[in-house]
Amino acid sequence: MISASPRRLTVFKSVVDLGGFNAAAAQLGIAQPSVGAHIRALETQVGQPLFHRQRGSRPKLTKAGEALYTFAVDLLRRSEEATHALNDLRKIGAHEIAIAVHRDLLSDHYSAWLTTFARRHPRAKIVTRTGTIEDVIALIREREVALGLFLSSGQVEGLRSEILSHEPLLLVVSPRHPLASRARVSPEEVARHRFVAGLRGSRFVEMADAALRQIGIAAFDVAMELQESIAVKEMVRHGAGIACLPACTVHAEIAAGALVALDLGAELPTLEIRCGYHAPLTGVARQFVAAIGARE
Repeated sequence: MISASPRRLTVFKSVVDLGGFNAAAAQLGIAQPSVGAHIRALETQVGQPLFHRQRGSRPKLTKAGEALYTFAVDLLRRSEEATHALNDLRKIGAHEIAIAVHRDLLSDHYSAWLTTFARRHPRAKIVTRTGTIEDVIALIREREVALGLFLSSGQVEGLRSEILSHEPLLLVVSPRHPLASRARVSPEEVARHRFVAGLRGSRFVEMADAALRQIGIAAFDVAMELQESIAVKEMVRHGAGIACLPACTVHAEIAAGALVALDLGAELPTLEIRCGYHAPLTGVARQFVAAIGARE
């Protein structure tokens, strides 16, 4: 969510639930100007007002505010569930495994999977390590973790893996981008605009480029390269260009109106969410994968 902290979303939710800045400040035990600062920061990140403000009346949500409130309620609920699950895992020193997770999967997929697993197996303990796709694959190969979760477009050479789920790719732009207001755009039109991308040579960029070629976007100008998807999203939000990103990393920004997904008339190829490992999965590791499969 555009780098918004749970604390900031909690302040926003309190203003909505309690009907005013002063009431939220009183409940949260902070000064009213602090509440206002949190809301202004969120509005800057979203790029538009969250409330219709009228002196003497309760603040009323704008369309962007309504979308952000729905997202905040869901995210805070899932965050609380994951926190409880992790606390339970810390308290019970039974079976422990280490898992490496591609960071783009953390906030959406992995938190839900971890919560599901913790409920089914309360005596298991999971230690999570995060990084790029390359980092996760290296940790698996070096046997630093029992298994790793990462985005892929097929089997990784020399590594056993199973497909857990599939992840769509989206082309996203700022609401101020020339293509944002178009109901549908052609690949040729997209290729005429500059892109913001990950680091050239990385596994994700290679997969994204291959997906774009499949829909007819074989060549395009890259305005900048950034390692973190969060940084890519921020630059796109500020109007630096188009980005090709996994849906799980941008759905919150799209719901809040901070980013717009382009409709090309044909979906980009989906990526695979794979679980990679060396030896056959047994014990807690197998239980974890089974729990994910049951949820999916």
